[in-house]
Amino acid sequence: MNTRLATPRQNRILAALPAAEYLRLEPELEVVSLAPDQVIYEAGDTVEFLYFPTAGIVSLLWNTASGATSELAMTGNDGLVGIPAVLGSETTSHCAVVQSPGSAYRIRSEVAEWVLDQGGELLRLVILYAKALMTQMAQIALCGRHHSVEQQLCRWILLCLDRLPGMQLNTTQAMMAHLLGVRRVAVSEAAGKLQAAGLMTYSRGQITILDRRGLEARACECYAAMKMHSDRLLHSMSKALNPPPVRPTPKNIRARAEKRLKHMQVSQPRSPDDVARLVRELQVRQIELELQNEEIANAYAEADAVRDRYADLYDFAPVAYVTLDALGAIRQINLSGAILLGIKRSQIKQHRFSASVSPSFLPAFNRFLADVLDGRARKTCEIELSPTQRRGIAIVHIEAVSDEGGQECRMVISDVTAQRRSEYALREREQYRRALLDNFPFLVWLKDDQSQFLAVNRPFADRFGWPSAEALAGKTDFDIASKDLAEAYRADDRAILDSGKSKIVEEWIEDHGERRWSETFKSPVTLDGRVIGTVGFARDITERKNAEAALRESEEQFRTLTALAPAGIYLTDAHGQCIYVNSSWCAMTGMNPQQALGDGWKSALHPEDRDKVFADWEKMVASRGKWGTEYRFKTPQGRITWVYALASPLRDPAGDIVKYVGINIDITERKQLKQE
Repeated sequence: MNTRLATPRQNRILAALPAAEYLRLEPELEVVSLAPDQVIYEAGDTVEFLYFPTAGIVSLLWNTASGATSELAMTGNDGLVGIPAVLGSETTSHCAVVQSPGSAYRIRSEVAEWVLDQGGELLRLVILYAKALMTQMAQIALCGRHHSVEQQLCRWILLCLDRLPGMQLNTTQAMMAHLLGVRRVAVSEAAGKLQAAGLMTYSRGQITILDRRGLEARACECYAAMKMHSDRLLHSMSKALNPPPVRPTPKNIRARAEKRLKHMQVSQPRSPDDVARLVRELQVRQIELELQNEEIANAYAEADAVRDRYADLYDFAPVAYVTLDALGAIRQINLSGAILLGIKRSQIKQHRFSASVSPSFLPAFNRFLADVLDGRARKTCEIELSPTQRRGIAIVHIEAVSDEGGQECRMVISDVTAQRRSEYALREREQYRRALLDNFPFLVWLKDDQSQFLAVNRPFADRFGWPSAEALAGKTDFDIASKDLAEAYRADDRAILDSGKSKIVEEWIEDHGERRWSETFKSPVTLDGRVIGTVGFARDITERKNAEAALRESEEQFRTLTALAPAGIYLTDAHGQCIYVNSSWCAMTGMNPQQALGDGWKSALHPEDRDKVFADWEKMVASRGKWGTEYRFKTPQGRITWVYALASPLRDPAGDIVKYVGINIDITERKQLKQE
């Protein structure tokens, strides 16, 4: 992108205008930036502005019903965007999208139409450019049908280079395929061939041309044809349509009169030499007077034409011009002013400007009018106008100056209602955003690409002991944390900026000198495909970390206790599915822990005791109480073990049973002694 200050004369059409016509057009021009992928207008839109690019490239695209896209033409500082409005069309059949960033000067379509209706050089230049644009569209259509993708790509790159400074293009293969209307793999293959031939290099969305001549040699004849038409257009632009006439001076009037008399056939009587010279002198003087009268008449005609032009500019200006007398009565008003006030221009003598001012702003306007007339200096104010039949309440900005005698106040009035409402809506959204951030239960912050804080919420400022969230703007992590933590935060920010990916980490955050655990979510902030900063959210998880540590310690103690217990210990869910057994239980049953999980433990029961155990279990579940019974285990090797089983439910905070824990005590020896 060209970083020079943009001026209208950087556009070739505006640069080719005569000085007088350019000066008439210049006040209506407004500079705007062209951002990548910015849609200037869509198909079917009404063209509100004509754009004269000074840098960058705008592509004219045609979209099919299936979503396919193809470039019709491209324009840069060699032309303008908005030809449909110039040709009299109310809507567009294509869309205009910024391909390469830059800047442009725009003018409202209605103003441009009025200027073009006056004739002159601008009309001729616009017609010339329209012809060149139609030639480019036809040539591109021909190229896409009859030439290879490689030739089309060469032609497209060369056209871009003609409209950009330097030998580099910032684009992607997907974008080139999108504009050429071909598959991306075809563009990738063609670009690879050009790179292999040493004509260009392509890396990370940037094309650098190494051999333009070689690129031109590989392009089809379409580029040469478009280049020839473009050069012809530039040559035609340099020829002025109506050169200004030469003003007569006292030095050449005499010579012109002598020349005209020489060509006139005047019969003179024979007379002495002095009489002849006197008669001839009188005739020359008469012709001089006639020539002067002709020039005066021409000057009056030109003055009338200029006056008419300025009268039209005054009447059709997009801002209101109003002249008041010392009492505030309207002396003169243009069309925009009459529409704004909702009055007829033929009845302005019946209206006072103050009648259109909202009552609450009337005292301020009266003071403003008095200050302008007394001070005879330019002053500004902003007031509200009462609603009319065509509009609601209007907010207007007034710039005013008095005449030399202090008898008239001449005002330029701009309707800023939309702007002020937008500013109010923006402030309102800012207040909502600030309220949201400050009442968010987490810490929230926004940083730029240098890890400087752009904004934080109130909890963030409170956590680090700052008086307000605004006080942290421009600060860094080194201002709020110790050096080791600040360096760790900075490294995380850099990793996110480089990768462009979000990240969730658990890290230490200092809270009034105490380090506490925090779960932090960090994400990149992108603008136009470029990472410009990071946003972060953090919540305190110290209690959770402490609870997890306590839980791990408790679990370790439980596992140690159960592993060393001489009794068999088991754990089931609420439906009797086994989820844990200890080593003593495995020794009693001859099963390993994996075999016991789920319903596997049931196979360890003695066949004669299974029905009794299942029945007792169902009774325990139904009573939601404890269970105690005796039964036998039978190992795969046939060893029988008598156990006394105790089971008790485990409940959640709501009182619902979630698990059962049980103990099996080996009573085989006691059973044998009792039997003996």
